[in-house]
Amino acid sequence: MRSPFSSETEAFRSVVLLALALIAVVLAAVLGPAWLALAILVVALGAVGVRAAQLHMRRLRGLVLPVKMAPPHVGSAEERRVLVLANDTLGEESLLSEVSRLAGAPHTHVLLLVPALITSGARLTGAVDGLLEQTRARLNEALERVGHDSVVKGEVSQADPLEAVEDAFATFTPDEVIVSTRWERSSGGLEPQLAGLVRERFAVPVRHLVFDPGSVAQQPDQATEARYRREFGDAAARRFALRALAGAGITAAVVMSMVALIRSTEKHEARLASQAAAEAAVLPPVAKMVVLKVIPEYKVGPEGEKHDAFTTTEFSVRVGRPQQLQIDNTDEVPHSITAPDAGVNIVVMPGVHTYTLVVKRTGRFIWFCTFRCDEWAMEHTGYMSGYITAT
Repeated sequence: MRSPFSSETEAFRSVVLLALALIAVVLAAVLGPAWLALAILVVALGAVGVRAAQLHMRRLRGLVLPVKMAPPHVGSAEERRVLVLANDTLGEESLLSEVSRLAGAPHTHVLLLVPALITSGARLTGAVDGLLEQTRARLNEALERVGHDSVVKGEVSQADPLEAVEDAFATFTPDEVIVSTRWERSSGGLEPQLAGLVRERFAVPVRHLVFDPGSVAQQPDQATEARYRREFGDAAARRFALRALAGAGITAAVVMSMVALIRSTEKHEARLASQAAAEAAVLPPVAKMVVLKVIPEYKVGPEGEKHDAFTTTEFSVRVGRPQQLQIDNTDEVPHSITAPDAGVNIVVMPGVHTYTLVVKRTGRFIWFCTFRCDEWAMEHTGYMSGYITAT
């Protein structure tokens, strides 16, 4: 993959800018709201993206020339390797005659490279295999007509034509390149500008052969090659600009959705916190310590008799928060505060002692004394039974 930057200095400046932006993002995430950090990150990435897009547009329009690659010669001094790049012109007799002529020269090897020109639509719809089969069939037919099986080889590439040429330079290492196209861009054919791109990219001789159907090969003059480059650069720049605008629109929509989601989440969390605070404000008060007694024959029942009783039988606690109970059991036997549903079982021994009441879930739970004492009082709340309310 080529760098979108024109120089190491340009790349270094972009990296420094991105690093400073990331520092600002971290500070904003720590000190400010999440949406502000996201906004800073988007602005920074947008600035880098705009600069990269500007450089790419300059390259497409020919304002920035790439550095030429000069591959080393492979084989003996007499050996010659020729790369022929073609697609819809494979059936032209004059092209095949030229390939046959080259193959007949001593110490010459020819690679017939055919880019399949697979479109994005074909990749999305799964029509790649059909296009590859058609391209292989066209290549095999051309190889049969040329002959010279020992020195002429063929290859089908799924890559972009210029990338396919770069791959061929890494594996075949040609000393010369022949690019075969139509005079004008045709559906399913190579760009006429491809020869100029290869010529600018590689320091080897490049011949551009152009055809009208059924005609002999010709080579375009400099004015035609300049027109090819200008038209190709303008068209590529327009396509890139449209894609960039579409990408920017999609990115903006995603970012706006993320910001809205973050802000909505923050508002929801703030609303929940406010509701929790409001609910806490209306909850019944909870004492850190409750002081009470157990007194035999203390409280008169509805039938007029006195019964054993706790002086406090209603307890309010916070879930998971311990509450201290200082109980003076004036009886001579133990009693208890037992609430099975709340997981509470406090044995109250005679005398003054401090106990801890902890409830681990919300609810209103009935408690009672499990030690045999006043049977009537054990079955009636407000005496030896009551409620624990956990909030």
